[in-house]
Amino acid sequence: MTNAFEKPPIPQGGQREAASSRPAWGKWEWMLLAAALPAAGCYFFCHFPNILQKNSHLPGVGLTLTQWLLTAAALIAAGKKGRLRIRNNRAGVFLLAVSIGLGACFARFADDALRAMNLPVVCLSTALTLASLTGANPLSPLSGPGLRLGIRRILPSLFRHWTLPVRAAAALRQKNGPARLKGLGAGLALGGLAVVIAMSLLLSADGVFDALFQASVQKLSSLDGALPVRLLLSVLGGLCLFSFLFSFQFPSVQAAERKERSASSVTLSTALGMLAVVYALFVYVQFRYLFGGAETARMSGGYAEYARSGFFQLVILAMLTLLLILPCLHLGRKSFAVRCLCALVALLTVVIVFSAFFRMRLYIRAFGLSVLRVVTLWGMAMILLALAASMLKCCLPEKRICPVLTALALLSWLALNWSNVDAVVARNQAALYNAGVLSEIDVSYIASLSPDALPALNEIRDQTARESALSAAEERLRLKTPIPYDWALSWLFLPGEQ
Repeated sequence: MTNAFEKPPIPQGGQREAASSRPAWGKWEWMLLAAALPAAGCYFFCHFPNILQKNSHLPGVGLTLTQWLLTAAALIAAGKKGRLRIRNNRAGVFLLAVSIGLGACFARFADDALRAMNLPVVCLSTALTLASLTGANPLSPLSGPGLRLGIRRILPSLFRHWTLPVRAAAALRQKNGPARLKGLGAGLALGGLAVVIAMSLLLSADGVFDALFQASVQKLSSLDGALPVRLLLSVLGGLCLFSFLFSFQFPSVQAAERKERSASSVTLSTALGMLAVVYALFVYVQFRYLFGGAETARMSGGYAEYARSGFFQLVILAMLTLLLILPCLHLGRKSFAVRCLCALVALLTVVIVFSAFFRMRLYIRAFGLSVLRVVTLWGMAMILLALAASMLKCCLPEKRICPVLTALALLSWLALNWSNVDAVVARNQAALYNAGVLSEIDVSYIASLSPDALPALNEIRDQTARESALSAAEERLRLKTPIPYDWALSWLFLPGEQ
């Protein structure tokens, strides 16, 4: 039975809701609200006031606990209503394990750069997990259509149902009746009068009680003026989180029948052919000069400078090329010419990615690893994997490659986050210093990472340099000690912080 405050299901673009109505408001909806409001309140009271400070951090253990709490609440509510879909849903269970593992990284590691890159992945994987396990998305969350359907539901779900708790409170008020509310008001008025009289007599009768009361009043008057703003943001944020969780309590969304889409093979072939010509010229230059080691006067700064630059631009170009190839393969998969040109462009792009890797390798040999360079290496590996899959798709157009690619990308990203990148970077810096490649350790950069990098500095052979680097890094890191919401287990590596 549906409550009066509930609206009829709102169809998504291209989909239709199942015929059954929305779940009635009950104790499990109150549980979702009870999970969402504290989660938003902790964020806006603990982390949000510190985001503009000089030594602020991104959320840490607070975000991990929030993700676990909201995920558990949504799955428990769905399970109690018989909507949990775990059997024969390997993709959903896989996504649940990956999202929980990625969320745990915020409690374990303290590198803010990796946290910033990991945050959208955690949010998206958690949303796709809940949609799959609660039956809100009947398609595989690792497939292309399943990803598109899940992503389209995320943003609207934050705002579509955020007024439902207010309607539920109004319905509860109507159920209890105005007489009870009138009695409550009379009780509050009578009790308030009694408290005022009692407090005036108690304050005049006991000096210690009066002093404690005055101190409490002074503390309340000195509270931050932004307190009402934080309360408002906490309530609004909690309602949005509730709306997000509530949106997964519906029956499955029925996907509309997929229509075969195509584009002119002449258009696609012309665009791909022109791009292939440009890439072929660039590849010729790479084999002639970069891979061959030749040097000309056109190389500003000489071969060394030429070979150690441009890798970020080439990686971005390869990503954009991949975003062009995949739609062309989908729209023109029936055209043999389009598939051949896609394979040719993909093969040439492989050489471009190898050129970027070649340059990056030389740069790392000269200057060492950094977090951004490690992530770039991972990105290049994923691009090569996607290009290889694209070439396979050119030969076998009916082959489904998206689920495997998505799973491998998520697993590799999870492995990267749990590989303790800061320790890897610091260990590489120490090795280059021991080999004489680096004249000194970049302590300021090491200290900008996290305490995970400190143990690797013990590998510096020179005792004076080792003690100096450790002392300087520890001193800088102590100035960046986070608040409990942003804390991580990494800070246990900082001496004196256990």
